[in-house]
Amino acid sequence: MKNMFIKIFIVTFILCTLCSCKVDVSDSYAEQLDMQASAFDYEEYALLISNETGVPMTASFLESMGEELAQNLVDEIENGTYTELSWLKITGYSYHVISDILSGKINADNISDRGFNGKDSFTVSFVGDILFDPDFRPMVHAAEMGGVLNCIDAATVDYLKKSDVFLINNEFSLGSRGAPLPNKTWTFQVNPERLSLYRDMGVDIVSLANNHVYDYGPEGFEDTLKYLDEAGIPRIGAGMNLGEAAEGYYFVVNGIKVGIVAASRAEKVRFTPVATATDPGVMGTYDSAEFIKAIREADAQCDVLVAYVHWGTENTTKLDAEQKTLAREYIDAGVDAVIGGHTHCLQGMEFYNGKPIIYSVGNFWFNSKSLDSCVITLRIDNQLKTEALIVPLEQKGCETRLLTDSEERRALFSRVESYEPMGVTIADDGLISPVS
Repeated sequence: MKNMFIKIFIVTFILCTLCSCKVDVSDSYAEQLDMQASAFDYEEYALLISNETGVPMTASFLESMGEELAQNLVDEIENGTYTELSWLKITGYSYHVISDILSGKINADNISDRGFNGKDSFTVSFVGDILFDPDFRPMVHAAEMGGVLNCIDAATVDYLKKSDVFLINNEFSLGSRGAPLPNKTWTFQVNPERLSLYRDMGVDIVSLANNHVYDYGPEGFEDTLKYLDEAGIPRIGAGMNLGEAAEGYYFVVNGIKVGIVAASRAEKVRFTPVATATDPGVMGTYDSAEFIKAIREADAQCDVLVAYVHWGTENTTKLDAEQKTLAREYIDAGVDAVIGGHTHCLQGMEFYNGKPIIYSVGNFWFNSKSLDSCVITLRIDNQLKTEALIVPLEQKGCETRLLTDSEERRALFSRVESYEPMGVTIADDGLISPVS
């Protein structure tokens, strides 16, 4: 330890004085011993940290942190005050981010490092369905209005662009190959050139765990994956096999790693295949076992985990019993928030074990109906405290706008509070809290 050499020197000096030994202890030798005693043993402490925290620490990395930070971490370990939050407090990076840096996983294809935003928190925002198929009313209206961004007001787009992470549900197939699935009432296919709209809107990631990504069969499905990859738009919830469909995607913001996984149980009559070990499809949660496994694997890799789920019965605020059961299973497995969609309308909200469950965010920009809509934003601070907020929107006449009038906002909030399971109160600023 760093005081060992001082102790040896003192004992030797005393013994030699007592026995009248002629030992010449010069000032330079004393200084050398003092320097040795104060030297920080990075090799020794790297091993200690590895053994006590599970982080595969190296001496070179510990040295790059600097002696003061390294000593602070060692002190917490030796004093018994160490927790995984110690990494974030001392270094500015979480346990999982430090682990990823040391293992090289930080460069994986499913991790995006967004750096630091200069604030003490960051935001992850979610919306529901969007549709760019030119044969349906929203895009017809957009052509009349001079573009999609003339149908989604600037205030909404500006808010979403300011979110550190923004996810949307990609409710269509991409490309020109394939044919509409026989006997399916609604099928959607979109020219991949329309993916530029996602960039214009500030979209960072899309979910494909829905009941329309396979509308044009296997060829359309493969093209959807291909075109999103070519556009550099991260995707979750579907893939060419179960491993790909189950894989989460991760963002590092302010030194914190947030993960998102997605799954679907939207169809009463199934047209969309569920991925298997060898076959393409969506990540299914009709039987929750595989999605629970995916959640547990993702939870082990990040600080905050969100499940984005396509489920429920369309056009009703009445919850399916499975929604309530599964939401709790997801949280028990490690999810920190459950956010649902598919029903084309807002549904109720509640908290379970302190974690928010948003049963459906409704449409974002999907049809011509007049509907309540919203953005759900998770605000995560540097202590990993996660708050949920609702930003009220209205979809009407193939346009979506942010509600700014206090009475309109309050009316929407009150409607959401009244929907089963009537588990939340919503403040005027949109902060969602459990019913006390």
